[in-house]
Amino acid sequence: MSTPTADRFTRAIGAAIGLCLVAALIVAARPAGGHGGVLPASLRFSATLDGAVAATPAAPKPLLASGPLRPGDRAKGDFTLRNQTGETLAVRLRAQPSSTALDGIAQVRVQSHGATLFEGTLQALRQGTTEAVKLRPAGAAPIRVTAWIPAEVETGYEGRRLAVALQPEEETLP
Repeated sequence: MSTPTADRFTRAIGAAIGLCLVAALIVAARPAGGHGGVLPASLRFSATLDGAVAATPAAPKPLLASGPLRPGDRAKGDFTLRNQTGETLAVRLRAQPSSTALDGIAQVRVQSHGATLFEGTLQALRQGTTEAVKLRPAGAAPIRVTAWIPAEVETGYEGRRLAVALQPEEETLP
């Protein structure tokens, strides 16, 4: 015959084993880590026209359509700016996103002829590129846009879909 102390000890051991089994089942059923299980973001960049500067391809055709974008992924797109005036222009590009959802998360790099005109957050690109591309009368320059979500980002991008218009802002040079 068992004693009440032995019964309590056996029950405590049984409860501990049961709790361990439940915890093991929860850990085993949990999805794998990483970003594979969440909805990706999507970025679509297009270039707008303003009369003095033409862009090819021009909106509404995108110059960059990222497709599913998760942390660590990059998307690239190219377009050409052409001066349609008889004067030399310094052209900066300013972002006009459809939403602020990815402002502090999405990173953007804008380059021309291997020189970086801008690198930073989408939010900072709302102020315009740091450097300008110089266009002689009827001259053209290739522009490359790279957008990404840094690999260390864990949340805040899920399911976000943004359209970003790049608007040229020009200044006449002597």
